[in-house]
Amino acid sequence: MTLHSMTGFGRAAGENGRYRVAVTAWSVNHRHLDLALRLPDLLRPEEQRLRRLLARRLQRGRVEMRFAVEPLSGSPVTVEIREEVVRALQAAARGLAADGLLSAELRLGDLVRLPDTVRVAAGEEAWDEQDGRLLAEVCGAALDQLEGARRAEGTRLAGALSDLAGELERLVGELEARREEARQALAERTAARIAELLAGAALPAERLAQEVAVLAERSDVQEELDRLAAHLAQLRQLLGRDGALGRRLDFLAQEIGRELNTLGAKCRDTEMVQTVLDAKVVTEQVREQVRNVE
Repeated sequence: MTLHSMTGFGRAAGENGRYRVAVTAWSVNHRHLDLALRLPDLLRPEEQRLRRLLARRLQRGRVEMRFAVEPLSGSPVTVEIREEVVRALQAAARGLAADGLLSAELRLGDLVRLPDTVRVAAGEEAWDEQDGRLLAEVCGAALDQLEGARRAEGTRLAGALSDLAGELERLVGELEARREEARQALAERTAARIAELLAGAALPAERLAQEVAVLAERSDVQEELDRLAAHLAQLRQLLGRDGALGRRLDFLAQEIGRELNTLGAKCRDTEMVQTVLDAKVVTEQVREQVRNVE
């Protein structure tokens, strides 16, 4: 099982004796599923059917698909002649011929050179259910390739995110190991500072201890560290799952960032503050990678 990227490419073609159909598909990142279908006029009636097919298989990404249809059998040809124009031209030609200005009879070649008088068109065979099945098969094959590419890229993303999760776990471990020592150092500095400010004035030892304990408690980050550990455990769990998890991963990365912001605001220890900054950098890298996940 692996994550799915939103980046991929696929191409497929097929024929059934009447038509050759080719489909090219590519996708990039997008917050939602955004479909752009480039269809020839012959396939316009199939558009909604194709959109339903894509929506069943893809959940996020900007997906563009180009469809090409080529008739394989000889297409029927029609010739349209505007007879009223020809009659008028013939009458005019005979009048000029009576004056000796030109030949009295018009030839077909003469008519073809006149705009809007003769129109030759190659028609297309009617699109039927058999052709619709061919279109669905070719579209499905192109989507298979597209999804295969998205899975392959998703595997790479999962590896990168796993490495980043490991780095975050290491940094949170450093914060946990430093927490008690930093808390004790803060209490000692606070007691020394209060004693300095009192400058020998009397203050009950019990009251001094209470004030120091309150300040140390307010600066304690154990709750934030516990929540960070829970978030990282959930991140590991999601990275082991399959499917479209991009939104959940993005939300989780935001929560990790919020906890780090709170923790950094409470820290009074220089070493811990630097570790929090390092963790924020890694968290931003997680968010950059998550933006590519379906």
